[in-house]
Amino acid sequence: DLSSREGAVLMCLAEALLRIPDQATADRLLQDKLLLGDWAGHAWHSRSWLVNLATLGLVSAESAEKLFAGKADFDGAVEHLFTRLGQAAIRQAVAFAMQSLADLFVMEQDVGAALAKIRTPPHDRWLYSFDCLGEAALTAADGLRYFQAYRDAITAIAASLAGTADPRLAPGISVKLSALLPRYEYSRRQRVLAALVPRLLELARQARAAGIMLTLDAEEAERLSLSLEIFAAVYRDASLTGWHGLGLAVQAYQQRAPAVIAALAELAQSQGRRIPLRLVKGAYWDTEIKRAQVAGLAGYPVYTHKAHSDVSYLACARLLLQQRELFYPQFATHNAHTACAVLQLAGDDAGFEFQRLHGMGAALHEKLQQDSAVPCRVYAPIGHYRELLPYLVRRLLENGANSSFVNLLEKDNVPAAQLARDPVAAVRTATMTETGLPLPADLYGEERRNAQGLNLADDGVLQALLQGLRRQRQKTWRVGGPGGSPRTVCSPYDGATVGNLFVADRSAIARALDLAAAASSAWRQTQVEQRAACLKKAADLLEQQREEFMALLILEAGKTIGDALAEVREAVDYCRYYAVQAKAQFRKLALPGPTGEDNGLYLEGRGVFVCISPWNFPLAIFLGQAAAALVAGNSVIAKPALATPLVAARAVELLHAAGVPASALCLVPASGSDVERYLLADSRVAGVAFTGSTATAQRINRCLAARDGPLAVLIAETGGQNALIADSSALPEQLVQDAVRSAFNSAGQRCSALRVLFVPEPIAGRVLEMLRGAMDQLCLGDPMDIATDVGPVIDAAAVARLHEYLALRRAEGRSIHQVALPQQLDRQRFFAPCVIEIDGMQSLACEVFGPVLHLVRYPAMQLAAVVRQVNAAGFGLTLGVHSRIEANIDYIRRHARVGNIYVNRDMIGAVVGTQPFGGQGLSGTGPKAGGPHYLARFATEKTVTVNSAAIGGNADLLAGMNGSLIFLKHSPISIRNLLMR
Repeated sequence: DLSSREGAVLMCLAEALLRIPDQATADRLLQDKLLLGDWAGHAWHSRSWLVNLATLGLVSAESAEKLFAGKADFDGAVEHLFTRLGQAAIRQAVAFAMQSLADLFVMEQDVGAALAKIRTPPHDRWLYSFDCLGEAALTAADGLRYFQAYRDAITAIAASLAGTADPRLAPGISVKLSALLPRYEYSRRQRVLAALVPRLLELARQARAAGIMLTLDAEEAERLSLSLEIFAAVYRDASLTGWHGLGLAVQAYQQRAPAVIAALAELAQSQGRRIPLRLVKGAYWDTEIKRAQVAGLAGYPVYTHKAHSDVSYLACARLLLQQRELFYPQFATHNAHTACAVLQLAGDDAGFEFQRLHGMGAALHEKLQQDSAVPCRVYAPIGHYRELLPYLVRRLLENGANSSFVNLLEKDNVPAAQLARDPVAAVRTATMTETGLPLPADLYGEERRNAQGLNLADDGVLQALLQGLRRQRQKTWRVGGPGGSPRTVCSPYDGATVGNLFVADRSAIARALDLAAAASSAWRQTQVEQRAACLKKAADLLEQQREEFMALLILEAGKTIGDALAEVREAVDYCRYYAVQAKAQFRKLALPGPTGEDNGLYLEGRGVFVCISPWNFPLAIFLGQAAAALVAGNSVIAKPALATPLVAARAVELLHAAGVPASALCLVPASGSDVERYLLADSRVAGVAFTGSTATAQRINRCLAARDGPLAVLIAETGGQNALIADSSALPEQLVQDAVRSAFNSAGQRCSALRVLFVPEPIAGRVLEMLRGAMDQLCLGDPMDIATDVGPVIDAAAVARLHEYLALRRAEGRSIHQVALPQQLDRQRFFAPCVIEIDGMQSLACEVFGPVLHLVRYPAMQLAAVVRQVNAAGFGLTLGVHSRIEANIDYIRRHARVGNIYVNRDMIGAVVGTQPFGGQGLSGTGPKAGGPHYLARFATEKTVTVNSAAIGGNADLLAGMNGSLIFLKHSPISIRNLLMR
């Protein structure tokens, strides 16, 4: 049973084992996964004697004897198996099992073999649509390879046909657009249209000449509008006039499915021909839900209850059947109730077909063939097992819901009446709110709202945002004055003036310190509920003024549109999260003690806090530090980076508008040296929150230590030599995508960015080739352009340092791949991403802050040595792990001395309250920003003990003495003596 724990283990093996090139890692994976299973619990449960014997093969001979004797005790059975049979025998047995799974889900390794098979019984009774896909294209070479594979498949199918046939009766082909071009994303719309429309048109013309149908497979919801635009452009081409063979798949679990069908009906009617339309339930449900939650969208693109998807499928089926002059409906289903409903809705057997996946639903479709004249087509994956099986297994793991019809059909305890239940009736009678998912805005429950996001794949939303950003671009902002030194703030992209800054001088610093010190006591005594309300109000105002803050982040800091939106959302989350945490923590904590005494622990602000923030996150970190210090009851002097003071100034204005007194929050855009000399040296400063370089943090620490007076607290978050460790079980495509995002997002100017990628030698060559190809797909340019992936570096000095470092590595003879820099971009403002091969982390003297990734090859199975290298560097901020082996993941988790570990995902974009962020060692003092322990560092503890006995004793205790007093009246002790005591 693939839905059982042991079934999941086998599926995980199928996903990883075939692609592991080295035997040692393969054996490690086998041991890691097989030890998780209770294999004896599945013995003799199958109708197949071969399966039963194979199951018994997963226990030792001794344990098998116990099974036959009815004395099943299988603790350590698999360990015995490894020692008695040997790893080679186990490896061969599991390889045979993987081959069996491949035979189940993959029809053949090439189209020629598949065409030969479908001419032989029992395969010759079905129609077929061949799918030649493995992973989606990651590089330009991948796209061309898949394009050629589709062309070759159509050629082979055409050669197998005896003359031109009705496309509905011939084998067809299914095409996935994401396989034809890397970065198939709405943000790349113009490039995608320019490249994919000609390629798809060529395939469509070839399919027409062959007399077969060509169907576009479904993609994720964010690609739907782009897919429809490409389909319509090709469908309208004059060379396809009169051809009814170009179709596409529509996912009924998407809430837009009926609207998509309506739009396609208009398209078909305008061209005077039919569209073959494959109606499916959907294939990316888990992914769609998570993406909507992470992005903070207003709702989900898909239905969140299976019954709703079932109803939507029937509604879409009725729409298609009512318009058979415009559509050739192809109902892809393994659900008997759905199939029967389609037959009932159709009223006849003409003008549509059923479809199923190869290896699934055969019994149902055989029954449909017996009882009707409706054709049945098999969707048949074609390709090499090593590439295609892992891809298919991941789809099955993502979508193998326990509530699916096929799953329930195999369970004897599920009655037929339940399987055949009308989904419409289920929706009408069920209380959906009890089991429904919360909307993305309600992800964190009643405590706080998730920050609002934007669906940048929605053209209406995107165009409205772009118009708003263009309006903001016309503004000129001003910070400070009238005193201080004037300075022009320029865009790192083109040098255009963004605003004017007056750098605070010594007198301005002194005034701010006097104000903050005078306001400290009153703000500390302000009720925590009122301080928290200010942060909540600030979060709401920030969302209302999102466009202005995004524009400032783009213009002043060179952020891309996506990064700017993410930073505004992070700042919103900080305000709301700290407001909730403060109300929970800054209240009396009752402590135990003797009777007649009340003991309580309180947190309260320390005094004046100086918050020093960096230029790379001028809103999220700036506002996060200030919000934490303020809600903890401190007055704050906020010192922004002089490269990005405009964002900080607007954030301070926003906090003042939200109710924070101007005297409790003062902005001081001063130089670092003046801050150290005139601010940090003052004994009235009770604490410092700093984010920046390790060297600056150490200098601040020395400055605070040199003062007379009370000791100040230092909360520092600094940089890191962040590594990602992969083993040979990692999926290279996922590894490369995560590495590219982690290393080059924000032009590598994140403290969490990936700096060193450790790859085992058996897969290093392939990974490096894919990495170079994926890097070449990055778009460098104007950060105000939605297509831009990598914007400018913060200033010319930073660019110069990067060029100097790269020249040094070239002089050493290192293998280097650097993306080509577009000619129109200024070499003094942009630095093209590059990857450099090095021997190990020991050759890195310091952090290279920019889009530079280092790759280190290491011998397979030498994981411990890699972890020692990471620890020896002394930094401890972020660490990535890519592996399918739980033992390896657990080893790294236990031994790596880092603050944040990310497994099988990218290493950036920590979410407030979900992934608290902060390092250790040279990477920071802790605690973690956006975590439950952060506010306590901004506060001091106070205990209060009250002797309640002095004013009448413990009333509750005396009330409990009633029974004893009744007893005492019978004792020789007089009431008078009792009272005197």
